[in-house]
Amino acid sequence: MAHPCFNRPIGLAALLFASTALIHAFLGGPEINAPVQASTLDPVVRAVSAVVWHALTALFLVLALALWWAARHPNTPLLLATLALTLSFSAIFLLVGSLELGNLSEMPQWTLFAAIAICLGLGLRGQRRARERSTAAF
Repeated sequence: MAHPCFNRPIGLAALLFASTALIHAFLGGPEINAPVQASTLDPVVRAVSAVVWHALTALFLVLALALWWAARHPNTPLLLATLALTLSFSAIFLLVGSLELGNLSEMPQWTLFAAIAICLGLGLRGQRRARERSTAAF
């Protein structure tokens, strides 16, 4: 059932995920993926790296589309699953940046995922409030 309102925080999260896909493909690809592919690493390692790289781009695009849909059609399980993924991405960047590099500035991607998570949290809260209002009306 279509929801009469557009959930703006969820829509913003969708746009941020679409932007993440574009940044990943067009900025990260030449900076990170291309050197890995041009390296002397084992061909299987390079192939797996390429699959993971492109799978992440696809995942970001699919999440963007799913969230755009969810901005019009409330779907708490979809939003919670996306929130869990987004928080996981942010946590991984924070952990690897601090443990492997000793800083958070060389891999600031966690901030983008944190922004998406904040939008999802705000969207879930707005969705819950809308549901409570519609229930109270009856």
